[in-house]
Amino acid sequence: MLVRHFMTKEVFTLSPDQSCLVALRELRQRRIRRAPVLDRGNRLIGIVTERDLLHILPGTPVQTSTKVGEAALDIPVKQIMTIQPKTLHPNDHLESAARLMLKHKLGGVPVVEEGTLIGIITESDIFRALWGILSPEAGSRIIFEKVHDSDMGLMDCVELCRKPGGRVNSLLHYPRPEGGSIYYLCIAGGEINALIEDLWAQPTKILSVE
Repeated sequence: MLVRHFMTKEVFTLSPDQSCLVALRELRQRRIRRAPVLDRGNRLIGIVTERDLLHILPGTPVQTSTKVGEAALDIPVKQIMTIQPKTLHPNDHLESAARLMLKHKLGGVPVVEEGTLIGIITESDIFRALWGILSPEAGSRIIFEKVHDSDMGLMDCVELCRKPGGRVNSLLHYPRPEGGSIYYLCIAGGEINALIEDLWAQPTKILSVE
């Protein structure tokens, strides 16, 4: 699964000379939390988040009425933006996007191809992708675990899940740090009861069937 398949393509952007006040209004009007900043040549030069703006803007009318508060309203975006932001390529794997966002505590990352901004991928995009993978749709969801000392491998599970027919929407494998593995299967159609019986006959333990 690639970033290009899940990123948001219609991206709202800011110019470096826009005021922080205008930028905050734009973000809130569009109900978004960040925006890439492009120069006049449409080159990505930074990114600004709602949190960045709230740190610099006065929070109350009393603060706004002060000289410092009035000056803050006109501060240009270029003075507070994060320069040289982390970026992703559209052909990067979704896993790379999630790893980058977790490592650097980012809520969203611009997607750039040949120097041009073509999208942005956010936490919400990754959650939607995860939901699409985990959702059983009109089929069944079976969660089972492999016992610690079993030599049953992932391919063995794949072959086992294919035996009763039907369509395997997803099969996820999570190796537990303390040993053993959990498998998450979404399957539509086929002989589900026969599959469950086969699983019980293997060195596995069924945790949930929906």
